[in-house]
Formats: sequence, C-alpha cells, structure tokens
Amino acid sequence: MFVTYFDEVKAMPQNGQNHYIVAGLVVPADLIGQLETAVTDLSEKYFGTRELVTSSEFHASYCYFGKGHCKGRPMAERIEMLAELLKIISEADGLKRVYAAIDTTKLWGGNAPEVAFQHFVERAELAIPKDAAALLIGDLDDQQAHNMVREFQRYRQHGTPTKWGIHIKSLVDSVHFCRSHHSRLLQLADVYAFHVAGYFSKRTGRFADMFAEAKKDIDLFPHRYKEWPK
Repeated sequence: MFVTYFDEVKAMPQNGQNHYIVAGLVVPADLIGQLETAVTDLSEKYFGTRELVTSSEFHASYCYFGKGHCKGRPMAERIEMLAELLKIISEADGLKRVYAAIDTTKLWGGNAPEVAFQHFVERAELAIPKDAAALLIGDLDDQQAHNMVREFQRYRQHGTPTKWGIHIKSLVDSVHFCRSHHSRLLQLADVYAFHVAGYFSKRTGRFADMFAEAKKDIDLFPHRYKEWPK
C-alpha cells in the first residue's frame, strides 16, 4: 500500500514563473510513521513544539521568503531548514518523487490545472509497483478540489483523456484533501513542489544562490515526470 501526497504551484507570469506544477511523493505506507517522526523532530528543533499547528507548519514559501511564522528568522537558518527537509525526501528508501509541469504560455483554453493534474496522476500511476494500490491526498484548495475529484473519477472509469492516455488502476478510491498544517507528509510534498518550481522560475539573489549551494548534493531527481508542451 502506498499514499501519494501532492501539492500544486500556480503559474505566476508576473514573477517569471510560467509553469503550472503539480508535484508529490509516492510513499510506502510503512514509511509514513518514520517520515512523520523525522519532520516532527525538525518542528521541535525550529519551532519548539511537536504539535501539528499552523505555527509549526513547514511551508516552503514562508521559509524561503521569510514570511508568516518564519518572519525574522535568519537567512542561514531558513536555508538550513529547507535543506534538512529536502534531505528527508532524498534519503527516504522506497519513496518516489513525481511531478508534472505545464507551460501555460503554450497552452490554449486556460485549463492548466486540469492538464497538470492529469499528467501528474499518470506519472504517479506509473511510479507505483504492479499489484500495489495507493491513495491520493492533496493540500486542500477549495477552488480546485471539486474539479480534481470529478476528473479523477473519470480517469478511473475511462482512462486519461488523451491519445496517449493510460488506465488508472493502482490509484484507488477518490482524491482526499487535508489542510497542510494537519499533515507532516503534505508539508514534505509542499517543499518538494517548491523545489520543482525552482526549475522553471527565475529566482535570483543571495538567498537563491545560498539555497542552490545548500542543496546541490541532495539527490532530488524525479522518478517520474512530465514537462509539457515541449
């Protein structure tokens, strides 16, 4: 049994980020407790608590830009925090890293969220071992949640709707949603999605340079991914 935790990063053309990204982690069920403990240990280290509350949530953009409950924290500490979270992802045995990135400048119809979700579901399906099953759990976004549930049921019934679509057999039930501050694994998915977004953005400056240096030796190469349209 596996659980796939995912998050999205919306395109922000005004900031040079033209890709809509859905990224996540396909996690063996027996690894979840170990990962929760590792992230909770970091929560105690940086926030002084093991409780699952908003003030102890690892939110990558807050860490990176020094916002929310990361405001006022030294740059070096915030970089260290992100690097330690990425190491947890990298070193987790059996965990699969998956993403889909859709270039909105080459897409007609304004349906980037649906296209990104479809390609992510396909890649997550391919990342799951044969004869295994997995649930999908996403960070709750009220705007997209209904659409994702509807589209996912169509994928399961009819396959994904493209010429090269596939049947969805390993991902079962429905798409489930949870607030990220209630799930340490969703927080890891958020950090991974933020990292993936860095492939397609124009982050510059001292923090960007120091962050790139801190993670240069961390293996975060995806096990399955799709970048479209080329």
